Amino acid sequence: MPAQCRRCPAGRTKEGCVLNLPSDLARDFHRLRERITRKASSAWFRGKRQEIESLAPYDPGRGRERLDHLLATASKQVPYYRALRDREQLSLSDFPLTRKNDLREHFVDLISRDATGRMAPGAFYLAQTSGSTGQPVTLLSTAEAGGLSNNVIRERLSAFLGLPDRGTALNLGLLFPGTPLFQPVMLPRPYLKCNLRGYDPHAPGIVADYEAVVGRIPIDQIAGSSSRVIALARYCLDRGIVLRPHGVVASHEHMPDSGRRLIEEAFGCPVTMLYATSETGYAAFECSRQRMHFQDDFVLPEIGPAGDDEAGEVVVTALLSTPMPVIRYVTGDLAPRPVDCGCGLPGTVTDGLLGRARTSLVGLDGSAYSPYALLAALAAAGLPDFQVVQNEPGTLDLVTAGPAEVAAARVRDINTSLEAQFGALQGFRLRHRPHHDFQFTASGKRNPVVQHLELPDTTERSGYL
Repeated sequence: MPAQCRRCPAGRTKEGCVLNLPSDLARDFHRLRERITRKASSAWFRGKRQEIESLAPYDPGRGRERLDHLLATASKQVPYYRALRDREQLSLSDFPLTRKNDLREHFVDLISRDATGRMAPGAFYLAQTSGSTGQPVTLLSTAEAGGLSNNVIRERLSAFLGLPDRGTALNLGLLFPGTPLFQPVMLPRPYLKCNLRGYDPHAPGIVADYEAVVGRIPIDQIAGSSSRVIALARYCLDRGIVLRPHGVVASHEHMPDSGRRLIEEAFGCPVTMLYATSETGYAAFECSRQRMHFQDDFVLPEIGPAGDDEAGEVVVTALLSTPMPVIRYVTGDLAPRPVDCGCGLPGTVTDGLLGRARTSLVGLDGSAYSPYALLAALAAAGLPDFQVVQNEPGTLDLVTAGPAEVAAARVRDINTSLEAQFGALQGFRLRHRPHHDFQFTASGKRNPVVQHLELPDTTERSGYL
């Protein structure tokens, strides 16, 4: 007799949950689970898992060794830091702050090379940030170290949440076009991901995906941007769908208290916020007291004063970034000054992040729209740094830097796409404002979206562009 699945309504078995999928999806689900099982028995997987498990215990001594190696490599082998080469002793404070423009404009000079100009041996690859908060940035990393930090931190988070060694996850993150509905992920633990976009009742494809899978398969973890996880909770509550994951992980945006309560009601477990940047990878996650713990042995944080209050800028050094050192990267986020926490988790602790608030766009029809597709489209169009400001429904003022004529042509192209997508009396259009100034928060942070309107309390629409 198959074991009953505690995460499904009506006492269905795990096998019954899978068979409740449409036949084509059930075949894909079974095929990918079998593929995961086969790969999990391979020598490659066993070796990777052993490495991750050996690094999973928090080790501040190893973190100090990584920092020393990173600073020594940067000062001796990175042209950008040539002014520091002759110093016998180096500390982190000797290095200048690094901003997004520095990574973009000095890409070649930030690559580590030996005295002959050669890069260290390894399997190198280029990684590009999403560009969701401005122009994308290209970084150089290696297959040996590029994903190791993220995998170890994710393993620590998995252990903290009590996730099973293998399972199924609903992923409501920011997805690339063409991402398959089901996707196997082997590390740090072998999971089958079900990739869902933010729920949009006006997008038939998204509605069909939700109806096909939500409540029809056992779910061990739910992860995604805060607003999309909240929308999933509403979706399940409205339809009486019972999901009982071991953990819910939210990222990208601030999680309001009302959203936490809704998620806990819908899924029967608390939300854990995960903090990451594209430039430095996973950096911190919340403990049971909702305090953010940075993983200092892989990503070293500095939280400096930003004014008269207790908040400061979050500056992060990625300790495994020696191929292209990311040292003292200014994330643009703010956090309260470090505090002590008696929860038992290690690392630099802050009471939470500031400045990542909900940034929905209000359409002419009064609906709330996710900003991510638009921000990615603006970045992909090759615009210089920009800011989207909304003062009236349906119209977005776009502030740009650089040649106004080039930006204006890109805006016309994007508006053509928006008009084709939305038609009349829906969505929004851009209004180019090249001579307007960027707007900053009281603490000096420049957000990519500045929303002056009251946001409707409805599910965010996301199926556009």
